[in-house]
Amino acid sequence: MSSTDMTLDAVRNVLIKAVAAEAGIAPAELATDRPFTSYGLDSMAALTVGMEIEDSFGLTDPPVDLLWDHPTVDSLAEALVALINGGTPADGAVPARTAAADGK
Repeated sequence: MSSTDMTLDAVRNVLIKAVAAEAGIAPAELATDRPFTSYGLDSMAALTVGMEIEDSFGLTDPPVDLLWDHPTVDSLAEALVALINGGTPADGAVPARTAAADGK
């Protein structure tokens, strides 16, 4: 995706497809305000979704707890838009590499 595609809707659409694929449902069946756990996603599924996020958006080191801090498509999409645009997620999570480099 190019930087011009980094709208909230574009990010949300990628997440819907990734989460629906892991949940084994059609994207149209996914309610974006329901927690990932309500679809039976476990830590392995979260890892797969996380890898899709990295690949789709070119994020090399997203915060390790991103999916746990933002457990719905809606909240995760907003956090990702902030990250993609050079900010930080609303909860202030620090990317793992930055935290390690800062000694935190």
